[in-house]
Amino acid sequence: MSPLVKLRAVFLAVLVVSACWSAIGLRQIRSLEVGRSDAEIAEHLDDVLDHAMQRYSIAGVAAGVIRDGEIVWQAREGRADDAGLPITDATAFNLGSISKPLTVWTVLSLAQDGVIDLDAPLSTYDLPYEPDYGEHAPETVTVRRLLQHTAGTNQPGYGGWGAHEEQPADAVDLSENFAPLQVVYQPGEVRRYSGGGFVLLQMLVETVTGQDFDTAARQRVFDPLGMTMSGFEASRLPTVSQAFNYYRQPIEDLRDVALTAAGGYASGGDLERFLLAHMTGGGVLSADSLEQAFAPTGPNPGFAMSYTRWETPAGILYGHGGNNSSWNGQIYIRPETGDGFYFLTNATSGAQLDFDLSCAWLGLMDSEAGAARCDEAVSLTRQLAWVSWGVAAVGLFWAYWLVAGRVAGKRVVTLRPVGRGPLRLSGRLFLAFLTFAATLFLIWMFWTNSMMWRTETIFIDEMPVDELEGLTIAVTSLFAILTLCLWSSPRTRR
Repeated sequence: MSPLVKLRAVFLAVLVVSACWSAIGLRQIRSLEVGRSDAEIAEHLDDVLDHAMQRYSIAGVAAGVIRDGEIVWQAREGRADDAGLPITDATAFNLGSISKPLTVWTVLSLAQDGVIDLDAPLSTYDLPYEPDYGEHAPETVTVRRLLQHTAGTNQPGYGGWGAHEEQPADAVDLSENFAPLQVVYQPGEVRRYSGGGFVLLQMLVETVTGQDFDTAARQRVFDPLGMTMSGFEASRLPTVSQAFNYYRQPIEDLRDVALTAAGGYASGGDLERFLLAHMTGGGVLSADSLEQAFAPTGPNPGFAMSYTRWETPAGILYGHGGNNSSWNGQIYIRPETGDGFYFLTNATSGAQLDFDLSCAWLGLMDSEAGAARCDEAVSLTRQLAWVSWGVAAVGLFWAYWLVAGRVAGKRVVTLRPVGRGPLRLSGRLFLAFLTFAATLFLIWMFWTNSMMWRTETIFIDEMPVDELEGLTIAVTSLFAILTLCLWSSPRTRR
């Protein structure tokens, strides 16, 4: 058998084995079925979480399941800091956008006491900042519409700020100089998720109470519910987890100025208390206020006051996710049956639990919307996995082309390339420099903590970071191989 035939056999074997490996590694939903016992739920979720913690390099997690108003499964896994401090019931995590339901409860509590009128225009309150209403009438932007994301405001979300960056001093500075707030859609006619609208609610609460938002939320929500490890100012909490990147390395926790949109903190135990309060109001909200919080919005009945609303045979399932840099979490609650679920993580890779852990629990709820969401999410992960394999296969083809050329004595790789004619050589070297530059750019972007694997880039919810890692490896490798192929030279005959 000639060397070239052996080489082809080796590369073909690598191609087949890699395809099989990709197929075996495709993400699966290990969903629970309706009617499982408490013990079966706990055993199943323990197994799913253990697998996810290892596969996705998650540093720390707090998670739990509520059934018939009782905690039937609870997990506190991993570490809260680089020294190995374990996650406990008192470890606070950044909540990301799960802060919004806490904001809703704070505002509704004030509305119960007549301090805030939900249907009054925001312009009736003397706020320190007034958004640009554009062509829209100020009286159409009401407090209720801000809570429901139907007020037409822009700024869907905000990033945090590192110590090395110029930072806004407060919410007013943020809205004036960093991320100007405007009314860009017709209020009441369309739902557009808007962290900007919740920043206006932050200013509103601070204006009507004369307190900072953290203090107001503590007095109105946290203290009555016994949430002693929660707040909107991390410095006031006794135990706050460090933030970790995709590889379980500690990184800087960025500062949030838009507290009401994404700046809340809570421990797993406190989040359980908050979810349980959704069934009765917990002494904070009346039955009427709860009904208003859960009521569908006019433009989109699939949403309530910042919650998603999914129909199930046993009642409406309400939920909210939170992805804030390296912090990831999810909550669900079905008040009619006393069912609930949550997870909180302190690492970039923690978003993977929304595919595995959340979708495992959602099977119990028998929700068509939840099943469709999970199917769509897993389909995306599989598409990315096969795209990664395809890119890797292209790279493997060019690697074979280069090695086969060397084996056949037709190509060489030297420090000083040569070519058949100056134009062809110049064109080839130009392409080689382009692919080399692309290789360096990809290495900088993905493998130097500059972008994907640290805190300073926030991706959309449910981003399959694990599959994206495989894609970045494949793409980076492809450009590196192309650089070698373009730099290689045809062997000249003498």
